[in-house]
Amino acid sequence: MGAIGIAVNAVALVVFAEGFNIHYALAVVLASQVSTLHNFVLTEWWVFRGHKSHRHLLVRYLAFNALNIATLFVRVPVVVFLTEWFGVHYLISNFLAIGLTFGLRYVVAENWIWAGRDASDQRPVDGWFNYRIHDVATVRSQIALPELAVFNVAEAVPGDIVVSRKGWLGGWPRAKASITSDGSLISYREQLGLGSVAFDVELGPTVQLRANWLLAWSHHVLYTNMVEPLLRFLMVSRDSVLLHAASVDADRGAVLLSAQTDTGKTSTLLRLLMEHDWAFMGDDMAVVKPDGTVLSYPKPMTLSFHTMSAVNEAALPLADRIMLAIRSRVHSKKGRSIGQAIGRLPVPIVTINAVVQLLVPPPKYHVSSLIDCDFSSSAPIDATILMERGESSLLEETELEETLDQLLANTEDAYTFPPFATFAPLLSFGGRDLTALRERERDLLRTAIVSAWRVRLRVVGHEWSTIIPTLLDGTRTATSAGPVVPPAPQPKVATGKVATG
Repeated sequence: MGAIGIAVNAVALVVFAEGFNIHYALAVVLASQVSTLHNFVLTEWWVFRGHKSHRHLLVRYLAFNALNIATLFVRVPVVVFLTEWFGVHYLISNFLAIGLTFGLRYVVAENWIWAGRDASDQRPVDGWFNYRIHDVATVRSQIALPELAVFNVAEAVPGDIVVSRKGWLGGWPRAKASITSDGSLISYREQLGLGSVAFDVELGPTVQLRANWLLAWSHHVLYTNMVEPLLRFLMVSRDSVLLHAASVDADRGAVLLSAQTDTGKTSTLLRLLMEHDWAFMGDDMAVVKPDGTVLSYPKPMTLSFHTMSAVNEAALPLADRIMLAIRSRVHSKKGRSIGQAIGRLPVPIVTINAVVQLLVPPPKYHVSSLIDCDFSSSAPIDATILMERGESSLLEETELEETLDQLLANTEDAYTFPPFATFAPLLSFGGRDLTALRERERDLLRTAIVSAWRVRLRVVGHEWSTIIPTLLDGTRTATSAGPVVPPAPQPKVATGKVATG
């Protein structure tokens, strides 16, 4: 859309400057009005079509135009300077000036003018978003958290975790990131002071998370790197486990699919749901109770090109499919590994992550926008499947402690990005420190899966979705002898089910 908008702006600029013989500086202003109207219409009709916004259409246009006018105070002087002092053609000067302000316009448009479009039908109550997670925990937040949208309720909740804005948190610039703890107060500050990520966590009966302006804008980083780790250990204190695993309600109950990040859980889950009369519970996290019950945790899915191969690409608008090429690479396993490598350097890595996710938001979609499927809020555990990829295939039943090791290791793998490693050791819930919380997490999970069928399934490619149904329908015996041979692929048959909330 940006490329088309630049072309429209250039054509309008030539028409005003050459056709109407208007001075190029004034023509820049007039052309910007033409391209602004064009970009707004295209954004509403194409980019965010079908998304809901809490702001009126006229308000969005006036804000978008005001942003454009504000950037003209930079663009016009740059155009005149390059044209008059360096003899650059005014069209090229205008193109360079647009490039200088692109980032600012994108961030403001993405995070204010069209903010909330990925918050689904969330509605604040007196300025606060309220989330009730299966009566296990509640979150009350001044910042919309799209990952928790399905748990949004229309009444105020007390908030076991309260997320608030504290805009200018950060202080002065410093040589390195700092993490301090003063009793129940944990403070995190990065190198750029007010210009970088900063937050406070105050532990107590109610956990207070105060986020500065950058985290308030980069809400994906706020949720994934701060809110979710707090939820994980809060839930342990409530005798529940927030497990990094996909979950599906199959014929005999819930099946947990556990693997390291970016192994293939999401694409496997989508194929299973399309090809079988099973119900979706979550593709990334699941709440596991010690009585063996799995509770759904249906966060929006983070897509990749590999994931899209599992579904009909026409499910996404053309603009989304185009942007997926960029977004999926930035947020891929390789992209995160680069970020983790940078994080080992003395740089403000969480700030860098927040800015990157502002400029290139992760490609997140609810499962109902991709396929038709049923939903299940709870089911007893039937099986746990440890998914792996390797040079040779393997199918074997696993011992209880071995299964626990892998389930918890895969969960830890989801929290490797900073600042978790620095602030997690300072956490305490229900009188338990981090070590005690992890021991309790293991005990709860052991009780939950002790009667479940436990199996490790290693494949060379991505054949899990063809093998898993056969395993679940079979005699429930597995052996490591011999390779895993997937059944012949069967044609997909539409179930005709209607996606429900």
